[in-house]
Amino acid sequence: METLHRVDASLLIKTVSLLTEAAELHRRMRIQIDTDVVNTGTSWTTAFSKLLTSLGDMKGGHIADSMSLLSTLNDVYLTNVDNLVTGLSKQLQDCDRLTAEAFVIVGRWLSPSSVSDAEVDRLQLLLDRFRYLDITLSDFEFMMSITHNSNLRYFPGRVKVDCIRLFGTVVALLNWQIEWLDVFVSNISTNTGSKWPIDTIILVNMTVFRSGIADLSECLLSYEKELNSFEGALLTLSTMITFNYELPTASLRKFNMDSHWLDTIASQYISNSVSKLNLAKALHANGSEVLTNADQLYSDMELSLFSKVSDHIDNEEDNMVSFYGDLLRRVTSLQRYMFPNDTSLQHFMRSLSIWRMPIVNFQKSQVLFILLVTPAIVKV
Repeated sequence: METLHRVDASLLIKTVSLLTEAAELHRRMRIQIDTDVVNTGTSWTTAFSKLLTSLGDMKGGHIADSMSLLSTLNDVYLTNVDNLVTGLSKQLQDCDRLTAEAFVIVGRWLSPSSVSDAEVDRLQLLLDRFRYLDITLSDFEFMMSITHNSNLRYFPGRVKVDCIRLFGTVVALLNWQIEWLDVFVSNISTNTGSKWPIDTIILVNMTVFRSGIADLSECLLSYEKELNSFEGALLTLSTMITFNYELPTASLRKFNMDSHWLDTIASQYISNSVSKLNLAKALHANGSEVLTNADQLYSDMELSLFSKVSDHIDNEEDNMVSFYGDLLRRVTSLQRYMFPNDTSLQHFMRSLSIWRMPIVNFQKSQVLFILLVTPAIVKV
């Protein structure tokens, strides 16, 4: 290719063809990058951002729906159940504290120490509290029933049902506590000059009783605790899903300069403005760099964009599975407090759009995307 007369005509045609094809391929690659990555109006990075925004809007809508559901559940609970449960729980806590005091007093009675009049008064107070607690426990189910309208939705009527075993245990222990404490207080009041032996099983039963009323109180408050935990979890969630991509400007600038150089030298060669010798020298000096720069641009984009998008998708998938899995588990847990004929919470779960097929339309300003729930979510 050093001089014109040394180059066969077919080689000239092949040289021109290869040179123009290289310039054209470089131009197409540049157009593709501009369209798919650089230009915000047409880039699929913009479409991906819209997709993430759509997912965030969907999750935000479900968070709002869940908060609305919680508001309804709280209203029903506060209106119909809270006073009963809170009142009984406070009584249980009061009896627990007084029983702890009585434990100390009985221990003192079993020791050489004496029991003061003030301590006798505390035992009498505990006895009165026990009798009042017995009445409250007996009336609890009845009071729950008269506050419940059979047509009322979201009524946690199974609070008593779930705690029925604990109710039976506490009532049995309470009656035993009332019996021995009544005798104990009466004997102290009438026989101040001497002591009589007390079976140490009393102390054991007092400890068991305290454990029982603590468990019952926790059981009664479990529904309210779940509501508060659910609300707390929702308040900490964020629906903002952002995707930022910075172009590899250095690699892109070199690639654009190479594209311009290829177009220029091809035009000059075709128009005989540059000799074949100079063309060969130019290609020898810059040809490998053109390939290297193109590879470098793709490598930079693969690391900064493709890998980032892949990680973003993986993270978002984990977040979606975690969010909806937790949502369904919590609602299912609340459902067990409802009466069997109250399917309101089931309807709420079925209405979530995650059960629908995905729809993606990148031609619209807002991408419609409804996630098809994965098997991992529904393991509740």
